[in-house]
Parts: sequence; structure tokens; C-alpha cells
Amino acid sequence: MFSFLKKHIDGAIYLLIGPFTIMYLFPNFFIDLGFKLHIINFTSTFSHWLGIVFMNLGALLAVVCTIIMYNTKKASPSPFSKPLRVVNIGPFKYVRHPMVWSINFVLLGQILVYGSPLLIVWFLIWLRFAHLYIERYEEPYLISVFGQDYVEYSKQTARWLPKFKK
Repeated sequence: MFSFLKKHIDGAIYLLIGPFTIMYLFPNFFIDLGFKLHIINFTSTFSHWLGIVFMNLGALLAVVCTIIMYNTKKASPSPFSKPLRVVNIGPFKYVRHPMVWSINFVLLGQILVYGSPLLIVWFLIWLRFAHLYIERYEEPYLISVFGQDYVEYSKQTARWLPKFKK
């Protein structure tokens, strides 16, 4: 019972520190900074609605990935939970890190909704950070946990851009 509770508390803490900071605190900081610096935003009704579509797509992708991880009982979106097996179904069949894609979609949506050039700067910073984190920490960790299974999964599944089979 205690480990179940601890796991969920750790997950909630991660949600507040990780995705909340990336998709809410930093973007709001950059939007506010752009406003204070009188930087002109680019936006239109079309980009606004397209941005909302992107943000919802990102949210949907995150929910689907989370459901797959919990239902297969192989992994958790929280980095505090040790994964049990490689997840290779659903979006994980096409890219190794679809949860990062969900964040990318939300951030792209914010760029389109708010039209802030500084959000583009934040998005580029985020892309670099995500790449470094995945390459230098997460994937070596997953190889240490899963060994050859993850190496084979890596050979078959792209890290970022999906390879659709004909």
C-alpha cells in the first residue's frame, strides 16, 4: 500500500516539476518577457485555431501514451518508476519517445496561439535540452535496464522522426 501511494505521489511531483514547468511556467515567462520588451507577436485567427488543434493533439498523445504504459504495466510516465519491459505498441511503435512529441505539439500550439517570437526561442531551447537528456541520460539508462531488448527496439524504431513501413 505504501509503495503504491509513494509511486503516485512521486508521479504527481514529477508532473508539477517536469511537464508543468516546460509547458506552462517557461512559456508564460517568455510571453510576459516579450510583452514587457514590446516584441510584436504574429498571430491570426487561423494560427490561433491551428495552435489549439496542436495543443489538443499533444494532450491526446500524452493521455494515450500514459494509458498504454499503465495498461501494459510495463512502464510509467514518471521517471521515478523503474520500467519493467520495453513498450513497443501504439505510438511507441513509431518513435521511441512519443511523450516528448506530446510536449512538442503543445509548445508548437502555444507558438501558434500566442505568436510570440520568444516562444520560438524557448521551443528551440527545449528541443536541445530534450535531445541531450534522451541521448545522454534516458537511453543509456534504458539500455542498462533492458540490455539487448532496448538495443533491438532502438534499431527498429526511430528516436524522433517516425519511419512508416510500406
